[in-house]
Amino acid sequence: MNRLDLILFILLSTISVFKTFGTAQVPDRLVYKGDTLSIFANPLELLYSDDSQRPKFFGDKEGCNSTACWRGYQAEWVIIDGQLYLTGIFSCCFYDDKIKADLTALFGSKFVDGKVKADWVTGNIIAPQGKQLYYVHMGYESLYEKELEFQFRNGGLIGTKTYDNSKSRQSNYSKDPEKLKEFIYSHINWTRLPKSKEPVKVFIQFSANENGIVDSTKVMNGYDATFDREAERVVKAIPEWDVYYRHEKLERRKWTMPIIFSEDNRKKYQK
Repeated sequence: MNRLDLILFILLSTISVFKTFGTAQVPDRLVYKGDTLSIFANPLELLYSDDSQRPKFFGDKEGCNSTACWRGYQAEWVIIDGQLYLTGIFSCCFYDDKIKADLTALFGSKFVDGKVKADWVTGNIIAPQGKQLYYVHMGYESLYEKELEFQFRNGGLIGTKTYDNSKSRQSNYSKDPEKLKEFIYSHINWTRLPKSKEPVKVFIQFSANENGIVDSTKVMNGYDATFDREAERVVKAIPEWDVYYRHEKLERRKWTMPIIFSEDNRKKYQK
């Protein structure tokens, strides 16, 4: 059984006010103090209340699209003397197709010296830094060791802050699905359960505290009181679980796990 079959996770948090997507996305780029950073935001989207208002960035040319780039472009930005500027809009496959937007046609007189003053941007933009701690296949939800936050008002940089998420850690049980499966089914008290001709599935949602202890469970799709209680009990008994921090604050992720009471699992794992 692979990881996705064993654990279906539901992430509840959102990183910023900027648009998010259902698949991990190619990030925009930001040049800051000579370094080119990936950013978990798309400031260009703030110009358009919906997709119907967005112009064709590449005219009659068809830039490439993919599930990793639903917006259809990758923008480049730079901070100069405390001001954010837009310097380019490229096809998501720019290095292959070389398609880029004509910023003069899009912004007219606002395009000066190869850049556009991004005075429409107010809010915080996160640039992930360091080691990737956890990959999330959704928008910009992956977690990194550190986050550099840029704070903007009308395109002006009013502050920065660095967050340390290094207290995050991943449990051996989430890293190794077979280890988790063995623990779950070897700790079920099979003698207290009634016999069932067909496998019984109970879906348990759970989360852990800052010590990695599972202290919250909920039956999402149950069977009956007996099986539901046993499923909750064995999930709460998991010795350790993942601990994740975002912006240096504990992020309690809710996971949903199917507990399958079957004769095969009983015979294989019962102690």
